[in-house]
Amino acid sequence: PVAPGLFAANASGSGAPAAIVIRVLANGAQIYEPAAVFDPTANRFVPRQIDLGGETEQVFLVLFGTGWRSRSNLANVSARVGGVATEVLYAGLQGDFVGLDQVNLKLPRSLAGRGLVEVVLFADGYSSNAVQINVK
Repeated sequence: PVAPGLFAANASGSGAPAAIVIRVLANGAQIYEPAAVFDPTANRFVPRQIDLGGETEQVFLVLFGTGWRSRSNLANVSARVGGVATEVLYAGLQGDFVGLDQVNLKLPRSLAGRGLVEVVLFADGYSSNAVQINVK
């Protein structure tokens, strides 16, 4: 019932994720940003640089995929970004598209300056494919 798979922007299963970044400012305002941009020279999507911002900002990565909606409970879902354990706030149905799952991660400030890093999701002991983000 559980086989997590993260979607990639290039539909290849790796590289830039099919994801969005949500930046929450100190005043509560939310800014939505793409996690990938199209590079016409390479003719593919590449990870967009994610700025973790100032100390008062929070940055969340919202990834899309499949295979974790039937997880036993949220406590059995974890993620690693650049090898760093990352807080999973939600993992379940996306809500608007049938069959689409969503996971919301809070990006830790310790990732600042790391550049390209891999993101892997774990659910009920099973791991997903790795996608990449670019952290400024």
